[in-house]
Amino acid sequence: LWDTAGQEEFDAITKAYYRGAQACVLVFSTTDRESFQAIDSWREKVEAEVGDIPTVLVQNKIDLLEETVIQNEEAEASAKRLKLRFYRASVKEDLNVNEVFKYLAEKYLQRLKQQTAEEIDMVHTTSNKIGVFSTISSNVNNQSSSNGKEVITLRPNKQRTKRGKNPFGGCSLL
Repeated sequence: LWDTAGQEEFDAITKAYYRGAQACVLVFSTTDRESFQAIDSWREKVEAEVGDIPTVLVQNKIDLLEETVIQNEEAEASAKRLKLRFYRASVKEDLNVNEVFKYLAEKYLQRLKQQTAEEIDMVHTTSNKIGVFSTISSNVNNQSSSNGKEVITLRPNKQRTKRGKNPFGGCSLL
């Protein structure tokens, strides 16, 4: 978790912070119009560096509503325009902080499951290779399996040593 705190003067350094990020929280202060106006720019920078990742927009310091310089309608319109989930929070009062991270964690896990399912699908439809192993849908050593079911033999794609092939160098799943 990196807090770049709107440090535009250190732009090159902050890019390194969010390189490889899996989620993003864009935060502006209820009492700071500049932080609100910088949201679009920060969103663009994050997307340029890491692409489309789960992102939320958070209006912080809602415990200071008497000092607000951002109207509710403005904040909501910005979230809608950016197509981001919007939260009003107070870190000081611990209001909605956990909800933000819970939502992002759920979105990240959903994306991870989807990517895993797509990768498995791709392996099954485009190749018979998984990692450094080949799957062979056949009989083991040209013998039929005793239970009549398909046998998958896993063998290394490359022989790792200069010695002869080990006849026991594979794994069979029945």
